[in-house]
Amino acid sequence: MKATYERTGGMCTNCEGRGKVSDIDLTQLYDDSKSLAEGAFTIPGWKSDSQWTVQVYAQSGFVDPDKPIREYTEKELRDFLYGEPVKVKVNGVNLTYEGLIPKIQKSFLSKDKEAMQPHIRAFVERAVTFTTCPECDGTRLSEGARSSRIGKISIADACAMEIRDLAEWVRTLDEPSVAPLLTALRDTLDSFVEIGLGYLSLDRPAGTLSGGEAQRVKMIRHLGSSLTDTTYVFDEPTIGLHPHDIQRMNDLLLRLRDKGNTVLVVEHKPEAIAIADHVVDLGPGSRHGGRHRLLRGHRRGPAVRSAPSPAATSTTGPRSRRRCASPPARWRSAAPTPTTSRTSTSTSRSACSASSPAWRAPARAR
Repeated sequence: MKATYERTGGMCTNCEGRGKVSDIDLTQLYDDSKSLAEGAFTIPGWKSDSQWTVQVYAQSGFVDPDKPIREYTEKELRDFLYGEPVKVKVNGVNLTYEGLIPKIQKSFLSKDKEAMQPHIRAFVERAVTFTTCPECDGTRLSEGARSSRIGKISIADACAMEIRDLAEWVRTLDEPSVAPLLTALRDTLDSFVEIGLGYLSLDRPAGTLSGGEAQRVKMIRHLGSSLTDTTYVFDEPTIGLHPHDIQRMNDLLLRLRDKGNTVLVVEHKPEAIAIADHVVDLGPGSRHGGRHRLLRGHRRGPAVRSAPSPAATSTTGPRSRRRCASPPARWRSAAPTPTTSRTSTSTSRSACSASSPAWRAPARAR
């Protein structure tokens, strides 16, 4: 008896835990009104005289090369599409015959689509479609996993809930044997709700998240990590947030900092800039015109205005005429006192807003 060491766990074995299965459109592979001898194949690169592709099927003995494919018997069609690999002799050469479907899967679907030639990629996109797995109905779970329930709720049902509803349901669970697990789960789900992601569900594909949503999900994951003395970089994590949710985002950034990490944030919102321990303002323009450092300084200390380069002074517009010397009063009053020796740094191109008062320029930065 041959021993196997494959362990699938709760994964659906039909779709391999992806929730979708690939389906090949046979009409894109051949014209069933023609025979193999008449050039039935419509696959790119499959020429009628090629012994490695067409002639393997025509001379295999499993099908009649002069019969239209639509007239194949059930056995001929099964051998033609799904035949097991077997050695056949084609023009005196020993070659491997296998069904058309597995051959296409190995030849085209196992390769990186982006690395294919344009006409090959176009063929794959036409021929292959992805549909919901009929066995797990898109839940990605095996029948055994779906049949296990807690209070009539299966893991698939729980993953389909909005996170805010799932958090409420988890709070109703009381099982002392798994109390630490439930506590960690409640904290994680509550963090999603606090940061404004309570409308998501756990079965949502990561590729459908926006940039801001993906950053906030990663932030929550890092909050639960035991790593310290790590540098995190976030690019405008407040994108898409309602103004009253920005403070929740700030609280998460501070919690990440207070664990002993360094947090760098590229941000435009004054409410997010206000909590930074150190601010660097880049400008005066956007894109290539924004690579010059205009201001740097600690939150409660004097800021230093950097001397603009000739490229910066030649930039026109209101930003090039702005003088930034020390943080405006609203930053100092809004920012809490640091609770750790680590530094949370916010880098922004909007640290000096149009409504800021004229700042007194200190000595030029070295």
